[in-house]
Amino acid sequence: MYIIIAGINNLSYQLGEGFITQGNEVTFIDPKQFNADRIEKSLGFLSILGNSYNKKTLLEAGINRADYFIAAHQNDENNLVSCQIAKFINSDIKVITLLNSKKNREIFLNDDFDYMVDYDEILGNSINSYISDYSNMNIFTDNDNYTEIRIMSAGTDSRIIGKSVSEIELPNNSKVIAIISSSGNISHNFSNTINSLDKIIFQVPINK
Repeated sequence: MYIIIAGINNLSYQLGEGFITQGNEVTFIDPKQFNADRIEKSLGFLSILGNSYNKKTLLEAGINRADYFIAAHQNDENNLVSCQIAKFINSDIKVITLLNSKKNREIFLNDDFDYMVDYDEILGNSINSYISDYSNMNIFTDNDNYTEIRIMSAGTDSRIIGKSVSEIELPNNSKVIAIISSSGNISHNFSNTINSLDKIIFQVPINK
């Protein structure tokens, strides 16, 4: 699959790295050189400097051939316009948007958007994991390939602390993508033991 991600931040970075690990082609779009440099240094030449609500930038990124467009800006207006233009250029593309403010939820509940991720729910999941054993949250559903990407977060007193990924009970046929430490470091060494507030990103098949 070819996936375009607009807006570079910790969430979109983790998603993009996971998609690349699975063998997908990914391009990031961001207006800030600093963010583009971060992607270049860690993942390679996979970013385009520009605004994702600019038609020329989207065409440069290859929106015509993309399978998915993920609008991950921390600004709902940018995400709204970016998704609408992406759909206008490529009517077959699946668009996914990050919702930053609940007051804008109704705006995204129309046919221009295929899937919405609520930032507050992601934050709530982090808070929940802090005070509970562990939490398991879906952050992306690929209906074409019948898979989900989920985040399992270890609470401060979780029973999965001190275990390696192979010792943790994950759903059947899960494929671990990455482990993210509480400080934000991303690891693909799955023999490492889980620490408090670590997050495990994994892919799991769903029923057809």
